Amino acid sequence: MARTTRRRAGAAPTGGGEAAATPRPVRENLPRPAQAPVAAGIARTAPGQGQRRNPFGWMRRFQPGYVADVISELRKVTWPTFQETRYLTIVVAIVAGVVGILLGGVDLFFGWVVGKLFF
Repeated sequence: MARTTRRRAGAAPTGGGEAAATPRPVRENLPRPAQAPVAAGIARTAPGQGQRRNPFGWMRRFQPGYVADVISELRKVTWPTFQETRYLTIVVAIVAGVVGILLGGVDLFFGWVVGKLFF
């Protein structure tokens, strides 16, 4: 394997002296940092002055990556309203009752058939 020489990050390019005096062009597709909150008129409070801190925040360093992924996906969930939850709970209870009655009827019917045929 051939050895290559590495350039330092701050090293000036070799060659013409004018190229080193001009700044490098700025890439336009990079996101710009957000404006400072104080400059925008929004003052942030220091920790402990009105902000609620997570008492289990120290556990973040022990979390596996999938736990953080689950939490981020749960934040994207559109949770149902109370009325939707109540309506769907009633629908599930009614459907479960009807299916239970139907299965119970089928069970009683086959029990009656088996009782007549074999006993």
